[in-house]
Amino acid sequence: MITLLVSVLICLGDPKANLEATAAAYDLAVSKADVAVLDTILAPEVVFTTASGRVMDKKAVLAMLGSPDTRYESVTSDQVVRTVSGDTAIETGRARIKGVRRGQPVNEIQRYTDVWILRKGRWLLLAEHTSLLP
Repeated sequence: MITLLVSVLICLGDPKANLEATAAAYDLAVSKADVAVLDTILAPEVVFTTASGRVMDKKAVLAMLGSPDTRYESVTSDQVVRTVSGDTAIETGRARIKGVRRGQPVNEIQRYTDVWILRKGRWLLLAEHTSLLP
């Protein structure tokens, strides 16, 4: 984790590299249920729309990921495309998720769209929308 944080600090002068490092830290924090790190990456007003249509705010997301009923062994993203425009970035990609959610085994592939905003030199996740792939 320290390596990722150092990468973020080194990349502060390059918004796209900083975003890439922050997105990697986000995936790692989700897979490790590191609620403290997630709390620093998620914007206070973040909105998650899940593949099932559930809408969640920051408090609900942190509670779910901190729950013993939800544990992800791995969260990996690929096919990632990031577009930065000023203080806003759009990220699309595919995520492979393995683990347990609400006590049930999970092994799924999702498409996602993330909206990131740059505040005080740090990228924060503002919105995430996911769709399950068959």
